[in-house]
Amino acid sequence: MLISASKQNLQDVQIAIEKLKEEHPDQFEQFKNIIKLTRQLQYSFQYLGCVVMDEDPSDFLPEVQDIYVLSIYKRELAKLKQGHGLDKVQQLLASYKEVSYDHICKLILGKEIEMLIGPMVVR
Repeated sequence: MLISASKQNLQDVQIAIEKLKEEHPDQFEQFKNIIKLTRQLQYSFQYLGCVVMDEDPSDFLPEVQDIYVLSIYKRELAKLKQGHGLDKVQQLLASYKEVSYDHICKLILGKEIEMLIGPMVVR
């Protein structure tokens, strides 16, 4: 998937992330933790975003070495969505979907805006 994010789009997302962090710190931290797990497992942030938003993630399915690990990952995501609620995170993702779930997750992890500007292929 080819995406292109402008500096203004990314700054808007960054402001929304800071607002989420201030107003709903529990949801922010839970989502940040699952982002870290996603990165550690080398799964796509687009895959994570699709699962959180109840969209079809088939275009971004991870190349899984171990089905058991993927099943645990999916179970943790389901628990997170049910137990803690991610309504504010879902609002953030829905509002800035055109920027891409990948960029949103990278901004949450602290990546600099300048590194995300311009066209990019997201898998």
